Amino acid sequence: MAKNVKRIIEKEKKEKDKKIARQRIEELFRLAKEKFSKDAKLANRYVDLARKIGMKSKVRLTKEQKRLFCHNCHFFLMPGFNSRVRVTGKTLTYFCSNCKKYSRMGYKIRK
Repeated sequence: MAKNVKRIIEKEKKEKDKKIARQRIEELFRLAKEKFSKDAKLANRYVDLARKIGMKSKVRLTKEQKRLFCHNCHFFLMPGFNSRVRVTGKTLTYFCSNCKKYSRMGYKIRK
């Protein structure tokens, strides 16, 4: 009986920790968007922290969050300033002007 209660408490604690991690990640990406025009290094640092929080707490980033940074150099991407976005067929292609690499992501057209 005591083991079951202990497992339930541990599971609830993990869920609570993941919820907090998701909130922090969202806040860091929001701050990165706001601060990019003033200080790009700070925006990159926010993205790096968000990625580390996600890895440590085993929380997946959303599709929108994955599109906000380069998967090679982990820099914050702002289309039109330090990246290019192209749509070809069913693929979004992001070009990072920092590391000169392409990231391709599929998407579905909503009807």
